[in-house]
Amino acid sequence: MLTIETVAEIKEDGTLTAHAPASAPRGKRHVVIVIEDGEAGAQVFAKRRKLPDLAEFRASQGGTPYPGNSVVDLREEERS
Repeated sequence: MLTIETVAEIKEDGTLTAHAPASAPRGKRHVVIVIEDGEAGAQVFAKRRKLPDLAEFRASQGGTPYPGNSVVDLREEERS
């Protein structure tokens, strides 16, 4: 079973359009569709997940910080 979360468009005539990833099996498949009220589905994808800075957690556990090696620092370098 493959779980796909995407935003679909429902047109005036009731036609639902959604895109499956290239890895999805082709042919007739049993599909479950959940329609949320309003634009909530689109808002889920609009938000980006913010990765936590683990420096505070490491410090609270008595660990030494690794400046420049955290996921947050590496992601910042990728954007530069």
